[in-house]
Amino acid sequence: MDSFKKIYSEYKHKVYFFVAKYVSDEEDIEELVQDIFMHVWKYCSETDSLSQTEAIIFKSAKQEISNFYRKKKMIYVSLENSQQISPEENSDIEKKLLQEDQLQKIEKLLEQVPERSREFFIKNKLQNLSLFTIAKENHISKTAVEKHVNKVLKFLRTNLNFFV
Repeated sequence: MDSFKKIYSEYKHKVYFFVAKYVSDEEDIEELVQDIFMHVWKYCSETDSLSQTEAIIFKSAKQEISNFYRKKKMIYVSLENSQQISPEENSDIEKKLLQEDQLQKIEKLLEQVPERSREFFIKNKLQNLSLFTIAKENHISKTAVEKHVNKVLKFLRTNLNFFV
């Protein structure tokens, strides 16, 4: 038990920041770190050397991150190959993962707005239809359509960490 406490206190921050490079959501990071140390707990008594322990920790971290992306059906870049990726490519991958996460949040939030407002928002912002065209199709004023779209935008801005 004491050896595990020592390992945990020595590696908890390293593992946390390692996982945070590949996962953006705080809850997911904490859950993955917990899973990693559960795995280490199982194999802690079998290892004697510090280098073996460190290898188990980071191998477990790679496996847990891989499993996380597999579960989320997201793009996973092999962590072994990440050293070969240039910083620009790594940054692009992180941006893409962040964008996918944000799109999922937007989709969930759009399910919460009234159907008609959602429909107008999608037609205007995603299908690039003008407010006038949407108003004409629905036999309402352009101002009414604009109010629906702005209401959805305001809702998204309030419930997201970034501006749409």
